[in-house]
Parts: sequence; structure tokens; C-alpha cells
Amino acid sequence: MDELVGQSLGQYEVRGLIGQGGMARVYKGYQKSLARDVAIKAIPTQVDDRRDNEFAQRFTTEARLIARLTHPNIVTVHDYGEDEGWAFIVMEYIGGGTLRDRIMRADTERRRMDLALALELLAQAALALECAHDNGVVHRDVKPANMLLRTEEHLLLSDFGIAAILEANRAFTRSGANIGTPQYMAPEQGMPNGVIDARTDIYALGTVLFQCVTGQLPFMADAPMGIVFKHMHDQVPRPAALVPGLPPRVEHIILRAMEKNPNARFQRAREMADQLREAALEVRRGGGGRAAQPTVRREGAPAPLPAPARGIPGAPGTCLRCGAGNDPRNRFCTTCGYDLSGSRAQSDRYLTPGGVPLRCRIVLRNGPLAGQAFLLHQDVTTLGRGAGNDVTIPDGTISRAHARLFFAKRQWLIEDLGSSNGTFVNGQRVAGRPVPLKHGDELRLGDDFLLFELVG
Repeated sequence: MDELVGQSLGQYEVRGLIGQGGMARVYKGYQKSLARDVAIKAIPTQVDDRRDNEFAQRFTTEARLIARLTHPNIVTVHDYGEDEGWAFIVMEYIGGGTLRDRIMRADTERRRMDLALALELLAQAALALECAHDNGVVHRDVKPANMLLRTEEHLLLSDFGIAAILEANRAFTRSGANIGTPQYMAPEQGMPNGVIDARTDIYALGTVLFQCVTGQLPFMADAPMGIVFKHMHDQVPRPAALVPGLPPRVEHIILRAMEKNPNARFQRAREMADQLREAALEVRRGGGGRAAQPTVRREGAPAPLPAPARGIPGAPGTCLRCGAGNDPRNRFCTTCGYDLSGSRAQSDRYLTPGGVPLRCRIVLRNGPLAGQAFLLHQDVTTLGRGAGNDVTIPDGTISRAHARLFFAKRQWLIEDLGSSNGTFVNGQRVAGRPVPLKHGDELRLGDDFLLFELVG
């Protein structure tokens, strides 16, 4: 369990971990005095058991600045403080999910987002950035995960200034941690002396727009720096080549926002917001933005598979591992490749007191396989993006060979296989050696969260 869950930061009860990135963690909290839920972003203020006074002072300065950002499309900051070695910002709790959740849901359903709605939501994000820029705040980490949805049509941008706060912690910066998210970083963020300003946020917003419109990111690589290098040097793919019939105006907005040279981009976020709103209106009038559009596959890539039919547990042909239905005459599951003959069950030699083999189950909570569960035997199970894994998760933040689960000495363990974005158990990175797992542990591979359960 996370060390802060069940504890208090100031007057706020920490009730559960929502997410984690870099050094910062986001929790759902509760403010008893006003009987309301809040979101708490907490960052450690100690490095090597020494309090970093400069970092704490910079945190206070930045938090005060962020709290002054008042806009209908910016998450409200309620409070900030420091307690027991943690600096924290308390924000409005938004329970409607993020734009990233909507993008992943569309991907799971083999479609793209409604075009007009995507344009309107990102116009709201641009207006939020305009407010921040007018107040001297550059976001530095604009991405779908930082775009919260109060309703389906009302977007709130969050995490203003968090990257700047982290950057102020010199020990953190020396550790090699990235400021920003590689998939959305502007070219200047990868340069040693790159100038970071409002146009950096505009580039990132253009990248988010590219993803919403095409259903994919413009650049991918096996390592974070590989992605940053492509943002710096590779030409942006033509969105219209990926989405036949895409309005030329929408493509123009994307390509202008993602110009390598900041001087060629929109110079103000409001200018981009105006263009987005006008494009959304044109799409609405033409009727081209209401229907869900099928995902266009990349040239040379296999066609997407439909969602597998669910089988009846215990019935012939039902896959034990993924639960998909198969022809009983099949030897292997056509969805996940599991051996339907049951030979792998021979490894399940450790029994519960009731004489039942102890197995485990992983349930994916988000990402392209959100909601799917996999029941695992006591042998080795590999997880990764590549097709050769036992459980294949088609998410670009997951490495081809990411991690493996195995049973040894009466317990399950997880081991990282040298992944780019890391394997985490309850927020702690798995490094060097396998980590034992307990029922209810939260796993994270790349950006995907999984629930680990014992089954007996």
C-alpha cells in the first residue's frame, strides 16, 4: 500500500492513489471541514534524507502563482502546504476522467473521437493556456492525461507549473528525470539550451490534436529519447494521409501548431483557439463530425481485430487465461494464444488449504485493454507490446518485452525486463530484482494500471 494512503497532509485525509508521474503523486483526498473530495498532488521535499530548502521555497512561490489562475477551463487550486517531508497542492476533484481515457476508449472501440467535439475541447484547452501565458505561466507538460472532463463537453486543464516546480529541485533534475512527457514534447525541450515559452505549450497541444484526430501519436520509438529526437528532426506525418476526408483546415491547424520552428507556429494560444472553434463549426455544419469514424490502420500494419467473443467459464473452448470463446476443436486460443489443452495447468502444484491450485488474475484498469482480465497459471507469464508475449498490450508506452510474472517459493513475483517506462508496484519502481506481490496490489506498466488478485 502507498505510504501516504490512510495518512493526513495538513487538514486533508489521503484516501487513495489516483496516478503517478515522475516524482509527483496524485491522490484522492477528503477535506473534513468542508465535507468535500479533493485531489492532492504531493511531491517529496527531501532528497537523500536532507530537506531541500530551495525546492520548498520555489514550490511555495509557484503554488501561489498557480492558485491565481482563475479560468473556466483551469482546475481550481484550493490550497498548498508542506507536511512530514511532502509538499502538496490541493485541487478541485474531477471525477469524470481525462481526455486520455476518451482517446483510449475510442481506440478500444475501433473508432476515432468525434471530430467536432475534439476540436471544441481542445479550443477550451487553448483558452486555458492563454490565461496561463498571460499570467507568466508556461505549462510544459500539456497532454491528454492532464485534461480533465467535468462533463463530456467541458474540459479543465490541470498541473500548471508542476514541471517548473520539479525543475527547481536541482537534485531531482540531476537524477536524469524528464521535465515533460516525450510523446508531446516540443523540439526545443530536447535541446540543451532550448527556449521554453508559450509556443512550447502550443506545440504540445497540436500533438494532442493530432492524436485525437488520427487515433495515433505522430512519433513513437522504443526509448523516450528516441521519441524526443523524432520530434526534433522528423517530419510530422500528414494527418490527411491517415484520415481520408479530413477537412484541410483541421490539417492546417495541426501542422502549424507542430512546426519545428517556434516562430512558424501560432504565436498565441487564443489564435489557435479561434481557429479550432471555427473549424468545429464548419464540421458541425457539414455533418462530418458527429458520426464515429473507423480507425484508419497504418500502411503495412495488420488490420485491427474485433473484440473477442466471451466464452462461458468452464465450457469447452473457453480460454482459461483471457476468457474468450473458441471452437472446442482449437488447440490454441485465437485471441491470446493460450494452450487450450490445459497442459500448462500441470505447473500449478501449489494448492490452497482447500486443495485448489492457487492462481492469480490481472485486471487492466485503463488503456486499450481496459476492463479485460487474465487468469494466470503458476508458470512464467510475459507481458509486453510485442506479439510474442503471453499477454500482449498494444500500448505505445509499454515496451515490446516489458515484464514477467512468475510463481516461486509459494508466492508470485514480478520482474521488469529492462522496459523504457518502467514497471511499478503500488507506485514503487521495480528495479534490479523481482518484487513479491500481494492480493490487491496495483501494478503499472508504462501508462497502464493493472490490479493483481489471488485466485483459489
